[in-house]
Amino acid sequence: MKYKRNLIKINKFNLLAIASISILNSAFAGKAIAGSLPDKILWGNPTCDVSKAEILRKHELRKSALVTNPSSSTAQSQYQAIVQKHKSELQACRDRSKPQTQATWVRLYPNDVKSGVLEDVFDKMANRGYNQVFVEVFYDGRVLLPVADNPTPWRSVMEEAVKAGEVPADYDLWQRAIEIGRERGIKVYGWSFTMNFGYGYSEIKGRSGALALNGRGENSIANTNFDRNMVSNGRAFYEDAYEVDHLFADPYSAIAKADLTAVVKALMKRNPDGMVFDYVRYPTNSTGELINNVKQLWIHGQSSRSALLNSIDNKNVRELMAIYLQNGDLTADDVIQTEKKLTESIKVQPTNIRNPRETATITKGLLWNIATNHAYQGVVNFVNTITIPLQQNNIPIGTVFFPGGNRVEAGRFDPKMQPWDRFPKFMERHPMTYALCEDGQCVAEQVAEVVRQSAPETLVCPVLAGTWGQSFDGHPSFEIQTRAILARQPKINCISHFVYSWMEPESDRLRKFGKATGLEPATLPN
Repeated sequence: MKYKRNLIKINKFNLLAIASISILNSAFAGKAIAGSLPDKILWGNPTCDVSKAEILRKHELRKSALVTNPSSSTAQSQYQAIVQKHKSELQACRDRSKPQTQATWVRLYPNDVKSGVLEDVFDKMANRGYNQVFVEVFYDGRVLLPVADNPTPWRSVMEEAVKAGEVPADYDLWQRAIEIGRERGIKVYGWSFTMNFGYGYSEIKGRSGALALNGRGENSIANTNFDRNMVSNGRAFYEDAYEVDHLFADPYSAIAKADLTAVVKALMKRNPDGMVFDYVRYPTNSTGELINNVKQLWIHGQSSRSALLNSIDNKNVRELMAIYLQNGDLTADDVIQTEKKLTESIKVQPTNIRNPRETATITKGLLWNIATNHAYQGVVNFVNTITIPLQQNNIPIGTVFFPGGNRVEAGRFDPKMQPWDRFPKFMERHPMTYALCEDGQCVAEQVAEVVRQSAPETLVCPVLAGTWGQSFDGHPSFEIQTRAILARQPKINCISHFVYSWMEPESDRLRKFGKATGLEPATLPN
């Protein structure tokens, strides 16, 4: 998932903010799905929402307790009382409603440190009946940890804010979000990138060997749109990043696994309700065309290549695989010369290969199957490894993926090589079901396919794109999509909505620019 951003220097917070004035062009896991915001913001018909009168009352109490009169114990107690009242009502309503879990996705900003601002964000979620939220905690080469407590190779999201004196170095926005969410009956999950380590990872010393490489020896930012001089020293975080600007790790690299595990451990210390992992895949291509050549696979890094060759016991096959990886093809002469070379080494007569050309064709098919399975297994092993700390602490884990990421047709593979159907059964599945149709039936079809390929005990929680009460950018309203899904899959009991900024664009815009004060008008049903 990705927000479009422009670095606009209006005030000192713009060095901190990820800003956009009119466009929030979002690429959820690397694929743009929407352009400009809806023409108008409608409340729609969300389940378990709060009445207009109650929203206004809570809004005024929050402003008094946290912004205009923070020293008043009466204001504090009144605000906490209504927050607890709405928490109880939300829990009771969701328990008797479908889906029981209604979630959304959000990005936090340094401006959220200001008293009353983050509380307003979570109040707005609760007002619409949301009882779960996915907070971005590792994305675009930054981690949502305090500058003073960041044991990872990546920079903190708060780094520039701390340098500017806007935020204390030990301020823990991630911890605070968890606390505020729970006060309102909202489960708070961390939302983390996985194999996409961010452009900034390229600036960290000693990490070149941890990168995924294709058959041309290129990493995934070889053709970046960035001016490398302009985005040095962490400045890539504030630029508009697309697929060619995302730096992917080699999933077989011990360094890559250790680095991301450090992130997971640090984020886990705040005791979130769960974590979901996005970009659990390789880079895709610009066309989306299926791939059928080993040179197109991102398995040519030293760690991945060594793991592949070492996994092959048969010396003949191993030698042919090395040739296949090097040349991207296998010829009759390769088969003959390999047989000759290996038999000479053990001083025996080479086998007479009756039809070298046919043997090469058959062998190439075998090697392609081995190579693609190796690519798949790298993704599965990687997400298993980096989530071990969560598994050991019984913290729920989920994966975010494209339903078509595991597509195979006639030996040709989706370039993302995203084998979500092989992810462990205990991991939640959050498919990005973004198909476009007026009645939502195509979305319901995507959900049905994910359910079909998932074990009965695996939680499937579709991610819907759009907004309430109206169609947007080809996506029908959340109401229409939800009805279509539940009519076909009545057991679905968890649905999430991408994204908070499309429902509350003014809240998101002000916070990005560092302009939010906590005194903004309430968002009310219309």
